[in-house]
Amino acid sequence: MTTKSTHEIAPGVHWLHLRGVNVFFVRSGADWTLIDTGFPGAAATIADAAEELVGGEGRAAAILLTHGHPDHAGSAAALATAWDVPIVAPAAELPYMDGGDLYPEPLVHWLKRRLPGGAIAELARRSALQAPLTALDPGQDVPTLPDWIAVPTPGHTPGHTAYFRPSDRTLIAGDALLTLAWPSRLSGGGWLLDLVRRAPRITGPPSGFTCNWGDAATSVAALAELDPWLLASGHGTPLAGPRLAPALRAFAAHARHAGERA
Repeated sequence: MTTKSTHEIAPGVHWLHLRGVNVFFVRSGADWTLIDTGFPGAAATIADAAEELVGGEGRAAAILLTHGHPDHAGSAAALATAWDVPIVAPAAELPYMDGGDLYPEPLVHWLKRRLPGGAIAELARRSALQAPLTALDPGQDVPTLPDWIAVPTPGHTPGHTAYFRPSDRTLIAGDALLTLAWPSRLSGGGWLLDLVRRAPRITGPPSGFTCNWGDAATSVAALAELDPWLLASGHGTPLAGPRLAPALRAFAAHARHAGERA
C-alpha cells in the first residue's frame, strides 16, 4: 500500500523521504517499527505519516536506529516521548549518543586540534540524544522485528548497523551505502555528473563524516555478500531488481581497493 506520503518498497516496508534523508516504517505481524527518524524537527511529519499508514495513533512498537548522526536520530527523542516507546541503537553507538564523546570523524579531528578540551566536552554534551537508549548488541535478535537480522557495518560510524530481511533479501543499509551521487572515498569519480542528472547510483558513505575507511570498505563487502534484492539507504532512492546484487558486488570490489588506499 502506498499512501500520500509513503511508498511501499517491499512487503510491509514503507519509505518516507524527508529533506534529503530517508526513514522507514517496517511491519512485522501486528506491530510496526520505525527505522531512523530524520533531522530534528521531523517528528510531526513522521507521526502524521504513521497515522495515515497504520491508522489510530500510529504508535510504533519501537524506534530502531542505524547510527546516531543527527540526520538519522534527530527526531528520535521527540517521537519516543510522544509514543512512549523505546529507542534501540547499536551498542557501539551509545558512547556518541549519550554525551560521552564525539564521533571520531574528520570534522571532529579538526575541531579537537583547535578547541580546548572543555569546549569539546561541551559539544559532546550538547549532542546527547536526551532520551533513554536500549542497546542492540552484535548478534542479538532485532527487537520487534523477529524476521530481520542486524548486520554490523562499522566504518561510517563505529557502531553503524544495517538491517536485513533474509526472506526477500530486503536491505536497509543506513549510510553504509548510499543510492545517490555523493562524494565518497570509496566511490571514485563521476559522481558530480550523476548528481546534476539526479541519477541513482551505488556509492560509499559520505566523505567528511566517515570515521574509518578501511572498516567502511569491509562493511560494503559484507553487505554485498547478502545478495540483496532491494537496497534502501539513508539517502537516495531505493534500488531493486536482479541487477542490484551483481552491481553491488562490483562496487564492493572497487571499494576494497579504494579503502586500502584511503
